[in-house]
Order: sequence, then structure tokens, then C-alpha cells
Amino acid sequence: MIVGKLQTVSVVDALQEHLRDYIFSGRIAAGERIKESPMAKQLEVSRHTLRAALSRLENVGLLEYRENHGWSVPEFDQEEYADILLLRESLEKTAYKVAVERGAKPDERVYEVLGRIKGMTQETPWAERIDADAALHQALVDLAGSPRLSRAFSDMMDEFRLCRMQSLAWLEQLPVDRWIEFHEELIEGLSSDDPDVEAIAGNHFVADPWNAPRADVTHDREAVSS
Repeated sequence: MIVGKLQTVSVVDALQEHLRDYIFSGRIAAGERIKESPMAKQLEVSRHTLRAALSRLENVGLLEYRENHGWSVPEFDQEEYADILLLRESLEKTAYKVAVERGAKPDERVYEVLGRIKGMTQETPWAERIDADAALHQALVDLAGSPRLSRAFSDMMDEFRLCRMQSLAWLEQLPVDRWIEFHEELIEGLSSDDPDVEAIAGNHFVADPWNAPRADVTHDREAVSS
């Protein structure tokens, strides 16, 4: 019998994931300077190890480094947000088209994450809701069966999730039941016998913080989506 090799996780890998979760939880404010020495001491790692993890997070857009300032979480402006949204929509539409051409339908993994979303309430923290949203969309993109497309989408979603964490005042306009419906409708559309990818994707990307609809229309199609 041939046994596969064990997958090992380096200290830098583990630290990168720890800091990534820390950023997505909102515990580091945008623009707040990260002080290397105190953080390395708190995490009980060397500054060299910490810098390696911080550099990786910079590569995926979760941190930025400036001379005489150091590391900090970037604060996205309207133009950057729109550019990230454009990339996300382009990647996701492409994935949906490929999945439809392959005859792939939402699978057990998709419905498992949807079940997690449906169990959330208005009191569920947005950090948790955004995490589930990202997991669901990643599962849908993975239906295309393209490792490179999936990887590109995953890398992009790190920046997108950070954008969403910086838009909580806007997101809080959306009732949780409508947020759940958006995802149910998305999956129902992709599960149909003859899915219209352009319409399905277009309905899910309808607003951003600078083009937000009035609060009194949040139950219509022109509402905030994830």
C-alpha cells in the first residue's frame, strides 16, 4: 500500500493564517500601524518570522508597507473598491459560464455552506457572515473545475473581504433574511435547467457603498448584495 506524504505547516504558514483571521475580524483598524516588536513578543515568534508572514499578506493585498511607517491594513477608496468588484464579477461570471457548459450544478459543499448561512440571525457578526459568503462563492466558482480560476478567485476574495469589513455601516442596512434570500436565489438560478448566467450574476452584483440604494428599497432587486 502506498501512503501519501504528510502535509506539514510551517510557523510562517500558521502565523500568516492567524494574522489573516485577525485582520478579517476587524481587530486591526485600516491605517493602524503594526508595531513589529510588540507583536512578535506577543505571538512568541522572531521578528524575522513575523516579517515573512507580513510580507505574504502584503502580496495578497491585506497589508501595505510604507517607508518610515511600516506595515498597516490598507484603506480602500472608491476607485480601488470598484476595481476589485470588477475583477470579482468578471472571475465569477466566467466560472459560472464554464460550470454551466460542463453541466455542473451546485453540489453538497455549496448546500452545506448555504445551510450555515441560513442559520444566521441579525445578531450574527458581519465578520462571520462575510466569511460564510466568501466560502459559498468559492464553492460555486470551484464548480468550473479550473484550479487556476479557483486560485485567482481565492486571492481576489481576500481583498474583497477586507473591502466588505470596511463597509459595515453600509452592509448593516441589509436585513439578514434578505441577505439569505440573495444567496438562495443565486443557487436556485444556477440549479435551474437553463440558467441565464448574465442575469444571475448581474442580479447579485447590484450595489456598492458609493452607489447604495435607499433604505426603503432594500427588499427589491436594487438592494445591497454580498
